[in-house]
Amino acid sequence: MLQIHRDHPLDRLTTFGLKSIAEAYAEAHDAEELREAFAAAKREGWRVHVIGGGSNTIAMPRVRGLVLRAAMTGCRIEPLSEGGARVEAGAGELLDRVVRLSVSSGFGGLENLAMIPGTVGGAVVQNVGAYGLELAERFERCRAYDPDSDEIRTLSLEECDFGYRHSVFKTPSAARLVVLSADLRLPGRWRPTAGYKDLAAQLSAERLAHPTPADVERVVRELRARKLPDPKQVGNAGSFFKNPVVNRVKANELLSKHPSLTAYPLAGGRVKLAAAWLIEAAGLKGLKLGRAAVYARHALILVNEGGADGEDVAALSRLIVDRVKERFGVTLEPEPVVMGESAGNIL
Repeated sequence: MLQIHRDHPLDRLTTFGLKSIAEAYAEAHDAEELREAFAAAKREGWRVHVIGGGSNTIAMPRVRGLVLRAAMTGCRIEPLSEGGARVEAGAGELLDRVVRLSVSSGFGGLENLAMIPGTVGGAVVQNVGAYGLELAERFERCRAYDPDSDEIRTLSLEECDFGYRHSVFKTPSAARLVVLSADLRLPGRWRPTAGYKDLAAQLSAERLAHPTPADVERVVRELRARKLPDPKQVGNAGSFFKNPVVNRVKANELLSKHPSLTAYPLAGGRVKLAAAWLIEAAGLKGLKLGRAAVYARHALILVNEGGADGEDVAALSRLIVDRVKERFGVTLEPEPVVMGESAGNIL
């Protein structure tokens, strides 16, 4: 039976560890408890904020309404007769556990996503990606609860409309859907996704011309541990800003002035710029504001130096956006979802 807690602290429920209190909090372990939660919210007039592992969430000091954690766990790996496997995972299952299980079971395909914090549900909503692979490339379908119709829907790859750090779940038409589970398809003929510069360099340095999925997983874990702070030790939400996409004219203009700028050509005459390079080149790496800071070892990470709240992070985010805009004429967009009062002021 669903239990609802009033004035519940959220500090330990997000990887940023920000000081925050929710008006109400509950955990749903199945579709029936989701129904109970949305029915209670309707009775009380609460807005519902759905979270998973809290890895992509900035909680403001006071969050009005019901914070609902999707806690549907479980992971099953089914080998397919034509080769490869299907992974069926609950939305509340940790994505990193799914990666470990698939690789240890002898199936490649998810190893580049190792050590990404958060849950499978959050990974679907965000279309997480790392080291040259996005979740959408392994996605088959998902099940989601629609509180408006009280129905469980199955959404295909096409219906999820994935893009860079985007899915249909981020649009007004589907924002209220709650992911229950996801099916991922692992390839029968696996080949490493190793085009990402740092990953390719490390595999080459180790003379791994024909790496296994376990080799790639290990190297990805080592690279992430070297660059990124462990949320258990230093509160953070991972990569804080999306890599901005500009047209070729703007990219060429910037590259003529800043030849070391990291840029990746895309289809349609677009170019993706490295947000970390822009932030560091603007002199912001290591910058502190209040109790939040830009991580000294990676400019794309904002960290909680102890006792920070959402207002500290929002102020630092706005300063970074303003400085990068002034210096390069490029607008950065934060990745995390913001919950609570003043949520609109993250930029």
